[in-house]
Amino acid sequence: MVEKRNNRIKVLAEMRKAAVAETNCFFFYGSLMKRYRNFNRFLKRKTLSIRPAYCQGFLYHLPIGFPGLIPFEGCQDLVVGELMTFRHPEKIMKIIDRLEGFYPDNLQKSAYIRVKLPVIVEKAESPDDFKEQDAWVYTYPWDHLSLEHQKEFFISCGNWKLFCEQPRIKKPRRISNLFRKMRRSPNRQQVHIEPGFCMDEEMHELWSSSIACKLLCKNRELCRANRRKQINNLHQL
Repeated sequence: MVEKRNNRIKVLAEMRKAAVAETNCFFFYGSLMKRYRNFNRFLKRKTLSIRPAYCQGFLYHLPIGFPGLIPFEGCQDLVVGELMTFRHPEKIMKIIDRLEGFYPDNLQKSAYIRVKLPVIVEKAESPDDFKEQDAWVYTYPWDHLSLEHQKEFFISCGNWKLFCEQPRIKKPRRISNLFRKMRRSPNRQQVHIEPGFCMDEEMHELWSSSIACKLLCKNRELCRANRRKQINNLHQL
């Protein structure tokens, strides 16, 4: 038993060594981004570089409180994240594999799957210019989603940080007062409407004709259009 365990450890070490040889870059789009809890716990003071980056795919906020990126070929949606490099990438890969529940030798058991994907990143020497860079991304298997896709929140903008950092009101106020204040504001906040409503024709018709939707939602067709595109992609698999 001990020998079998030691052999497995050696095999996994070789697999991670080979993976880092392909690329030593990591793309994170959730709690491993800078300033979040898991970054401070596992990655702080171990990074060589951190740059804004974008990966192709659909982004969901999962019931456990973390995001899941689902890549699709031909998908036009971009997920916002950070591209990182480290002093000891193999050690970091081992730590993150455990954190994300990824087993290189047992994909069926894995919660997330580590996949090498192309990402778009700002050039260090020219922030206004971009380049394509391969990176390791911990993706969420699409078949892990609930059957009706109602337990996960689809983030149409692709930015989990923006989704989690909505402005909070210190003191509770009456919703009518809030609505009047938002109407007067020159910089109106975008209203987030339950995605399930956008997929129901009658419910969407009610929302799209409401005062709140007309006044406060800048792109009220965006969520619905993205969810339709996502469902069509799933049906084509």
